[in-house]
Amino acid sequence: EGVTASGTVQMPAGHVVQTSLHTFSDITTNSSDSDVDLTGSSHTFTPKFASSLLIISFSVCVQMSRSNTSQGCTINVVVDSSNISHSPQDYENYIVISSGSVNNYVKTHKEVSTSASNTNAKTIKLVGRPYATGDSGQMKVNPASMISSIKIQEIAQ
Repeated sequence: EGVTASGTVQMPAGHVVQTSLHTFSDITTNSSDSDVDLTGSSHTFTPKFASSLLIISFSVCVQMSRSNTSQGCTINVVVDSSNISHSPQDYENYIVISSGSVNNYVKTHKEVSTSASNTNAKTIKLVGRPYATGDSGQMKVNPASMISSIKIQEIAQ
């Protein structure tokens, strides 16, 4: 139960202060070795308390394809231009093919946390890149207009 003191509301530690769910169905194709913004994933979230913990999770539909060999990809969370879940590898999702082409559809999920640190509005978005681009390698987010989501929960500390 929250407590009002000196004109402010204090929430007990661990309490969910607010939750935001952002969905998007924009298609993004990346056939480069660099992260690209996932179109439609950008979302603004304003914490109520600077001391809060933000838990950010996503569920993204991705297609990984490549001719004649294995393929993978990675997707990361960016908060105000800082990649807070940077994976040093390009294959958090990966499928091994010894011969023939790969065309794999998966729903990928990741959870990360960061301190709110202030009550300024934060821009939260996703970026992604394929494991390999040779042999027509690419990743596609939301192929066939599938729906992906980002959930942000503010937790009192």
